[in-house]
Amino acid sequence: MVQKNIFEKIKQSNNLPQLPQVMLKLIKACNSEKTSIDELTGIISTDPSLTSRLLQIIGSPYINLPKAVNSIKTAVVYLGLDTIRNIAISTSAMRFFNFSKAVPGFDTGRFWYHSYKCGVIARKVAEENDFSNPDEFFLAGLLHDIGRLVLLQNFPDDYKAILKTSSNEDQTMAAEMEMFDTDTPQVSAWLFSQWNLNPLISDAVLFINESIEQIEGALSHVKVVFISNFLARQEVLEKIPDIACLTDIPQARLEQISIEAEEEVADMAKSLGINLDEIQDTIYEDSLTSEIKDLSLFYGTLQNLLQARDIDSVLDVAQNGFKIIFNISRVFYFLLDEKRNILTGFCTSNDKSHKIIKTIALPLSNTSSLLVKCVKQQKVQNSFNEKAPRKLAISDTQIIRLLEAEGLYCVPIYSSKKASGVMALGVDKTKIKSLDNSKGLVRLFSKQTGVCIQSIRFHNEYADNIHEKKMEAYSTLTDKVIHEINNPIAIIKNYIETLSLKLPDKHPAQDELSVIGEEMNRVAGLLDKLRSFSRPKIDGFEPVDINKLCQSILEILKKSILLPKHIEAVITIDPEMPKVKTDQDGLKQVFINLVKNAAEAMDKGGKISVSTRFLSGSAKIMIDEKKRIPGSIEIIVADNGPGISEKIKETLFEPYTTTKIGAANSGLGLSIVHSIIKELNGKIICETKPGKGSRFIITLPVSSSKRK
Repeated sequence: MVQKNIFEKIKQSNNLPQLPQVMLKLIKACNSEKTSIDELTGIISTDPSLTSRLLQIIGSPYINLPKAVNSIKTAVVYLGLDTIRNIAISTSAMRFFNFSKAVPGFDTGRFWYHSYKCGVIARKVAEENDFSNPDEFFLAGLLHDIGRLVLLQNFPDDYKAILKTSSNEDQTMAAEMEMFDTDTPQVSAWLFSQWNLNPLISDAVLFINESIEQIEGALSHVKVVFISNFLARQEVLEKIPDIACLTDIPQARLEQISIEAEEEVADMAKSLGINLDEIQDTIYEDSLTSEIKDLSLFYGTLQNLLQARDIDSVLDVAQNGFKIIFNISRVFYFLLDEKRNILTGFCTSNDKSHKIIKTIALPLSNTSSLLVKCVKQQKVQNSFNEKAPRKLAISDTQIIRLLEAEGLYCVPIYSSKKASGVMALGVDKTKIKSLDNSKGLVRLFSKQTGVCIQSIRFHNEYADNIHEKKMEAYSTLTDKVIHEINNPIAIIKNYIETLSLKLPDKHPAQDELSVIGEEMNRVAGLLDKLRSFSRPKIDGFEPVDINKLCQSILEILKKSILLPKHIEAVITIDPEMPKVKTDQDGLKQVFINLVKNAAEAMDKGGKISVSTRFLSGSAKIMIDEKKRIPGSIEIIVADNGPGISEKIKETLFEPYTTTKIGAANSGLGLSIVHSIIKELNGKIICETKPGKGSRFIITLPVSSSKRK
């Protein structure tokens, strides 16, 4: 339906509610200091049904007057102008609310409860600000949702379908817009204009569901009605700080106003014969049902998070959680890299933009980025907060486009006040309201994700630190051993040479001295190996063609080691491999050691495979600074030999651990490999299974420099 046709149909129908003239006159009279009790009584008395209902209410035990009252004038004298006015207006308003009782799925009691509470709060907030016409605000708050009743009455079948499929206000509003090309606030504002009410009040109703950021720059009428609708919701006291920017009223007073309004609504409900307990129970049950459903889904996701063994798994689970709980299908993650002071992009592998996102990095120095603000302030940020879209950082705009969304909703990932990164969600304004209404659950969700990421990082860093400390301890001990042994070896070698010179050339002892000298040289050779492990000799970093290096070394080793042992060698190179700034000699030693180790493990022949590749996702583009961060490369040396047992694998890179049999094996080869790779700022891991072979995977940065 086109919006224009909707309003035409409503006007032509007999279901357009007319604001009772008694209410208009009453509001005008109450706003005038010259109005007497007799004039007020006369206005009320012009409506027989209102007079009868008013006397019935005044005579009820809830009002508890000292004696029977049988006239409006007497009631005005006892109760005062304000109370009579509120009862009269509320009673008149109930005419609007009553006609929808027969519609299944629509709770008139709840509707009245929220509307009346909104009106009371609007009046109190207006009074607090010393506005001249507080009852005008009361009327706006009371009837701000009257448009829903108009739609319900004029299009009952269509609205029944909306009630069946919508479980909250955001869904209802979206369904109204889809069904009628208009929604409750627009119809309410239109109706106010039909009644010739103050245009500022009409605007206040029209903009009642806008964001806090948009309301911040609006006129006072809009702000008051917005605050009233906000405070009229259930359990909002903890969210009062969110609207503090809209008013000078202290937060404590806003909280008090909300409580006072609740009490006034309860009194009025009793006067009108409305069972407030049933309304509250319904609200509570609906809220509880929704909360239990969300929490059940959340704890199912939490269980999966706790079972995740790596960060990629955590992000996959979190993505599914957002889809299930919040109906958000696409999430990008930007995790904190403290060493490089950047946020690096991640997303699930089945996302169509995952290759692009993996290349994006955001410098923490870019304070205009919503994602950076989110991480630094550890607060939710969204792009609709911006006063003007042009103020968005380039990176924010590009991420919104990649998400194919209207805007960006950034949720910090943190635990124990330590940031791990940020979740970037693609949203529209309706989805933002839904997320804001579930801030507690969103916060809990992001915190648990942060806990899992921090836990995995801590576990990995702890394991690395333990290994590094052990290697440092070995290195320190080795330095001492080399120093202590070198001195006596040098003395013994000198003594042997001196003794050899003193003896005739053909003296029988010369052969024995020669054997002792050879053994001393062998010990010196072992010490050289120890020195290589303790302090690998890294001469300098220069651009190295990794493909060419691996190919040339493998050709040499084929002839000298592999072919005689009937071992096949194959190499697969990445033609896109960039030159790597590293130490060529150090890398040569690593490659030779790994290939020789693999060959020595295969007595009956086998196959060694070498592969190189550039890790394309590792290169990052800092889009706000138009800079590129070089990525990493990978070298794999794999064999189909006997593999390595779990026991040996645990200490594989520690000195004196060997996979070979024989006294000639010192157990230093892989330790030296590990030490060299560490000096080259890289990493090496081993994947192996007994009987299935082994894979040594080396990753090196494309651009690096000597460790200090």
